[in-house]
Amino acid sequence: MALATIDSVLGQIDDLVRNAGDGSGMAFRLGLEELVRKGGHDTENAIAHYITGTYISMATRMNLVRMAGYIGSDAFLLPLKKVIEMGEDELLREEAILSVAKYNDRRALDILAAALKKNPSPQMCETITRAIGRIRENNPFLAMLPRFLLGGKNRDLFQITLKVFKKILSPVDARSLISYLHHGDQLVGEGSFEILCFRGDEAVYFFVAEYFREHSRLLQRSAGNVSAARMAGLVAALHEYLKRYPQFFPQLRPDIAALRSQAGAGTWGDALESLLDDLGRVTGA
Repeated sequence: MALATIDSVLGQIDDLVRNAGDGSGMAFRLGLEELVRKGGHDTENAIAHYITGTYISMATRMNLVRMAGYIGSDAFLLPLKKVIEMGEDELLREEAILSVAKYNDRRALDILAAALKKNPSPQMCETITRAIGRIRENNPFLAMLPRFLLGGKNRDLFQITLKVFKKILSPVDARSLISYLHHGDQLVGEGSFEILCFRGDEAVYFFVAEYFREHSRLLQRSAGNVSAARMAGLVAALHEYLKRYPQFFPQLRPDIAALRSQAGAGTWGDALESLLDDLGRVTGA
């Protein structure tokens, strides 16, 4: 979008917010949502600024907080968190809790769990507890995570959950598995890596690359068919990630090529060869 157009949209947002009356309600929110869709990230940042601004009316801030939950922009999460923790009006804080809950992911759960620990108001604690309960019921990742964390204790449930997660998780929920990469249960750690490769976005590259480098060295030192199968699985998962984000292949190519030179014939040698050939054609590297 041209700079002049962005400035125009920001100006319209400013006029709409500053001139909103106490009875604006739905018309105000719909108009604002339309402007946010037109303006993108720049306008989202402007709205984020207004959410915590005490120089506009409480009714307008209430509408902004409600709208934030419907749009679900990342830019709104920190302002909503600030309103929950430090808002001067209890009704506004309750609206912020409901809006955060609409994000329905681990970030929302963490914000509400932290607020629950800090909040002395019984009424506010009840609102937060209900919101946390709804997130856990409605988000399949949070509902199924305990089965995934069973790992080797129940391999059947673990494998079923792993397959589901590799198909359905959002990039945001996938990021939650970064903390399980070095889990004490080998299956949980390697499963987390697989999910990051299949469902993670560009933001997880550093963790994918470091895990691959470290884990491939460890597996390389181990002998036997089990280690070879685990290495093949590791390479296959990385292959999936690099197919989705081939711009990262040149950075990992030296590590992959070094492994290939030592792998010889066998399942993981073939997996490395396939990865190098496939990504080499795509990137020219």
